[in-house]
Amino acid sequence: MTNPPPLIDPELTADQIGFLPADLVDRICAAFAQDLAQSGEALLNAAASGDSDAVLRARHSLKGLCGNFGAERVVALAEGPLIGADDRAAFARAMADTTAALAATLSQPE
Repeated sequence: MTNPPPLIDPELTADQIGFLPADLVDRICAAFAQDLAQSGEALLNAAASGDSDAVLRARHSLKGLCGNFGAERVVALAEGPLIGADDRAAFARAMADTTAALAATLSQPE
């Protein structure tokens, strides 16, 4: 059995925003969570409706957003069909877990 891709890359995350003041990091985390939820919902809606152009746009947005923190699991699941309930649930769980992992990583002292 293959290990799933990582939720985030802690080293990349630290390089990207670990040096910023705590209040700015908190705002970035909140913006990430909101953007991830919106992009994820757009992808799920596009996949459910069969709108292939909207699926491509939403995947592109997710890849860019997740690339900032090495959130490979969300990206990997976003590449799937996202039609079945299990696929959709796994994707939603990965988005929530990724947001939590980002917050936990950034709350750890260096």
